[in-house]
Amino acid sequence: MESQQERDPAVSHRDGRGWRAYAAGVAAVLLAIVILQNLQEVEVRFLFVNTTIPLIFALLIVGALGALVGWAAPRVLRGGPDRPQG
Repeated sequence: MESQQERDPAVSHRDGRGWRAYAAGVAAVLLAIVILQNLQEVEVRFLFVNTTIPLIFALLIVGALGALVGWAAPRVLRGGPDRPQG
């Protein structure tokens, strides 16, 4: 005898999506904790610029710059998209 999930594809689709909702909820809670724990002001000195900003913004800026370098470095090192295939 078939169960309700095997007969109705909408039921199984809903169940498959459930873990994603829990994962997104856990990620949101963890992100909120990181933000709340990193609200203190820090002094940032870069070349000729001295400023004071919340630590979370400094972390986000450094993370974004790291992602940009991680994305661009392989493309620059292998010659970019104009490199002839062969």
